[in-house]
Amino acid sequence: MKKIEQMTSELNQILHSDTYQFEIDTEDYVFGFKNTIKKRTKSLAKALKLEQKVTRDCGRFLSDTVRIVSVRIYKNGELRKELHAEEITAAYNG
Repeated sequence: MKKIEQMTSELNQILHSDTYQFEIDTEDYVFGFKNTIKKRTKSLAKALKLEQKVTRDCGRFLSDTVRIVSVRIYKNGELRKELHAEEITAAYNG
């Protein structure tokens, strides 16, 4: 019985320990440099808030010259979602 409880607790720990990772590519149009911002969290609530924010901000300018070019969202190392500013702009412009 003790072995079953131990296996159950280990299984629950594995099932509820997801890792969420975000890669945000930015580009400075004046100086021409590109940068990738990486964020990682284990909290589902933080991951959902960050996913909503980066989805909304993809294609927008962070400052006068720096723009978010693309966003990649991973769950447990597996790519779940990828957004590109060009695709979003093309969809709005028809």
